Amino acid sequence: MAKRRVTLPKLPSLPKGDDSPTKSDVFKASERSEIMKKVKSDRNKSTELRLIEEFRRRNLVGWRRKVKLFGRPDFVFPKFRIAVFVDGCFWHGHDCRNTKPKDHAEYWRVKIERNRNRDRAVTERLTKLGYEVVRIWECDFKKANVAKLEEKLRPILEAAKRGRDANL
Repeated sequence: MAKRRVTLPKLPSLPKGDDSPTKSDVFKASERSEIMKKVKSDRNKSTELRLIEEFRRRNLVGWRRKVKLFGRPDFVFPKFRIAVFVDGCFWHGHDCRNTKPKDHAEYWRVKIERNRNRDRAVTERLTKLGYEVVRIWECDFKKANVAKLEEKLRPILEAAKRGRDANL
């Protein structure tokens, strides 16, 4: 099977900002830019920890983290072929609240659209590989969204139940 490459739009450049003495930053704008380019995220830790709590509360076992699978899912249930992504509402463009920045709006619009395109491509590819993809939004962990979280976890719960029933 030939790998199809996902083409993402190029991000517009951010203005460099001014280096006026009235700024509160101790670095020049160009220095701050270089520092920030080196910052790499290591996942959305707080929401992932909350999901681990949900897995444990529901006695869901068999999940793995940091599995080297296309798209880098946050959790994988290898036995059930389920890949779980915990997506931050801002970074993945969820419309649960008004989080559209006014500064550098075009840059952020393009960046978030790239993330959404990549999410669609990852979901499509994993589905073709035989995985069921579950995407959980950060806001699904709020108390008002308990029903949404329950709905998102349903495929995992059903697969676990089938697995337990098969072992009886």
